[in-house]
Amino acid sequence: MTVVDDAREQTPVMEFDALAQMWCSTVTDRLAAFDLRPGPMRAGTTAVEAHDLGDLLITDWRCPAVEGRRSPSMAGDEPDSILLITAFAGTQVIETPKDSLVLRPGELLIVGSHLAARLTVPAPTRKRTVRIPRTALQPFVPRDQVTGHVLLSTGASPLASLTTSYLNEVTHTVDEMSPREVEVARTALLSLVAGMIRTGQAAEVGETDFLPILRQQLEQWIVDHLASGAVRVSDIAKAHNVAPRTVQRAFAQAGQTFGSVVRKHRIDAARNDLVTTHLPVAAIAYRWGFCDTSHLGREFRREFSMSPSDYRDLHCAAQLASASGD
Repeated sequence: MTVVDDAREQTPVMEFDALAQMWCSTVTDRLAAFDLRPGPMRAGTTAVEAHDLGDLLITDWRCPAVEGRRSPSMAGDEPDSILLITAFAGTQVIETPKDSLVLRPGELLIVGSHLAARLTVPAPTRKRTVRIPRTALQPFVPRDQVTGHVLLSTGASPLASLTTSYLNEVTHTVDEMSPREVEVARTALLSLVAGMIRTGQAAEVGETDFLPILRQQLEQWIVDHLASGAVRVSDIAKAHNVAPRTVQRAFAQAGQTFGSVVRKHRIDAARNDLVTTHLPVAAIAYRWGFCDTSHLGREFRREFSMSPSDYRDLHCAAQLASASGD
């Protein structure tokens, strides 16, 4: 689906300021807020195509030369996201308070959207970006493991190469996918991104430390037992031969609590059912351990700022529109 084109077929040709304003607005909507100063937008130099997997915003860009700045206040006003950026042609220089990064063709960058940054693109480029809500990635990789940036070469990293190939396939087939297939593809992409974060930041996350390893095992146990009823600290501690206090410490080290992790996985499981099944909301609530429909509704609104029914209607309508070629 084309979001913005270069207006070659419009007569008279769109004024530069209007086209630049539209393009900058699209950058904010699809990627992150920047104060941008684009260069000349000649015919054929700007276009944006969307290939979304649910709440994962996949965008193909033809961009003009541009300079931009992202202030701390801009980052503070937006939902926290993880950005994946790949380059097909041209280079981009991204300067953060701690690093100066140069993204070249054949490389893949993963970085948090909350960082203030300065962007320089010296010549027209082609790239692909994926904006991932941090809450979507959290079941796959702990929040504390996304601490800086990951810059990988597809020539040196098999996982980066696989991710790039996977995204190529997704952009060509997503419009033909059913809602269930979209959800499966979304999960696969999140798993790939989490894998790159783990391998790219291995030195930072301390793989030899006991608690981070235990925390991953605990979280997988939670996922496996969600549909079995109440998930208690005493049960998970017994299953792993540790004290309940050790369970709490493992999650606290990652800035989490046991209860918040259980809640997040219950919400994510309910969200998955909403977009891939026709189960009534009440049945979904019961299946994933909520007291009743109202309980699920309160928790769901806190996470997604809308009711379960509205979320289902929104995403099913989006998938139907994509399938019909709108």
